[in-house]
Amino acid sequence: MKLLRILGILLLLLAAGCGRAAPEPGGYTVEDVRGKRVQLTRPPQKILTDSLHLDETLLTLVPAEKMAGVYYLDREPGISFVAEETRGMEPVLQDYTPETVARVKPDLFLASSWSDPGLIQKVEELGIPVVVCYGPENLEQVQKNVRLIARAVGNPEAGERVTAQMEERLQSIETVLSGLQEPEPVGMLVSLMSRYGGSGSLYDDLCHRAHIRNGLAEAGLKNGQLLTREAILQANPDFFLVSLPYGEEQEAYDRFQTQFFGDPSLQTVKGYDRRVALPDRYVYDASPMAVYGIQALANGAYGRTLFERGPEPLLKGY
Repeated sequence: MKLLRILGILLLLLAAGCGRAAPEPGGYTVEDVRGKRVQLTRPPQKILTDSLHLDETLLTLVPAEKMAGVYYLDREPGISFVAEETRGMEPVLQDYTPETVARVKPDLFLASSWSDPGLIQKVEELGIPVVVCYGPENLEQVQKNVRLIARAVGNPEAGERVTAQMEERLQSIETVLSGLQEPEPVGMLVSLMSRYGGSGSLYDDLCHRAHIRNGLAEAGLKNGQLLTREAILQANPDFFLVSLPYGEEQEAYDRFQTQFFGDPSLQTVKGYDRRVALPDRYVYDASPMAVYGIQALANGAYGRTLFERGPEPLLKGY
């Protein structure tokens, strides 16, 4: 049965004219985060990724018409910085399988270290070039992703322009925050992703750059470790950072919040009544637009407008 399934996928690719092409003069190779050298015959024209953060990063480097499809969360403004750019685009993908990838006929598939290794292997077996990027743990890896994807799409200069914009914004943020005289507040992230945000996470790096002490890290939690009542009491945060839900999450979020803050033991915590609510895009974003998250985190943590809110354009390099 497995052999028949693979043969069926190969026939689908051949019918679509998407089989492996021999390297052409002028082709190039890209070394991804696996250390694998990926051969590309020409700059790709139909690019597919399997995540929001890669779609966001890609759209800082190429126009939307070069995307073969969009991730299902791309259009959700509560968590996405590319809702406008991807509005009305088809197809919208949520469940990624070799069949769904083959059906949209990409000439480049972007995955990350967060992706299913089995999917990566099977897509490569179908003759589709796969470049694996970082599942970022800090902004340095976000910038490395930008440069890697820029090389993969045949425009490394675009990547340098995007990272230069990131650095300019980060320096401006640091100039403002380094001038503050008050102690850095301790913030505790409260979200449905109760194992996210400890030391070693991108969120932890964003907190550091926002001059916030990450309560999860203060309590000794590493990314992937479960937030506990004991950790909260140990950190004794000055405020709780509450990530706002989007769409389908609302009901589960309401139940979770009621249960979480209904715990009588938490009412002794210093910042129990101070809750900073921010859209998920400021907390979880793993693209160049994470710089906006740093500003939003700082505004919320310090309880005043350190950075004016306004348009949040993509940091485009093309």
